[in-house]
Amino acid sequence: MKDFNIKKYLIRVVKYAIYLAIIFFLLIAIMSVTSNQGLKYENLFRAGTGGQMLIFFAVFSFIYPLFGFVKKKVYLNHNFTEDKEKIKEVIINSRYVLVAEDATTITFRHSSKFIRAMRMYEDAIILDFSDNPIILDGQRKDVYRLSRSIEYALRDTSAE
Repeated sequence: MKDFNIKKYLIRVVKYAIYLAIIFFLLIAIMSVTSNQGLKYENLFRAGTGGQMLIFFAVFSFIYPLFGFVKKKVYLNHNFTEDKEKIKEVIINSRYVLVAEDATTITFRHSSKFIRAMRMYEDAIILDFSDNPIILDGQRKDVYRLSRSIEYALRDTSAE
């Protein structure tokens, strides 16, 4: 938790609150159109559930960024400079584009504008290669998928 960025966390909380509100209102609109009863709160929900829903949305918005974003270590058989091109190739083949590179990190973003919008522009994968193991930072599902792909691509096949 020493490198926890409170500003980034709070931005993600606000983004997920907005995202949940949009999804919720789209569902209400679909339910009201298909039920032919009009858009009345009483027709769709029990009385007194408004506060419960607000609490649910607030709790979910505060908790999801803590578990939805991770850092994962990927151990390399060689040093990073030997495997750099293979690692970049794996990430680029996963529909990411390189957006920044400095002395110890490389940042990738998804190439699809639609996917980026659906992920509320929280789609960056940051590869920190300052040490072995390298560290992937980003959305949980992408980080785990990319780390497995990198480990598979870099596995030692000399025994075969």
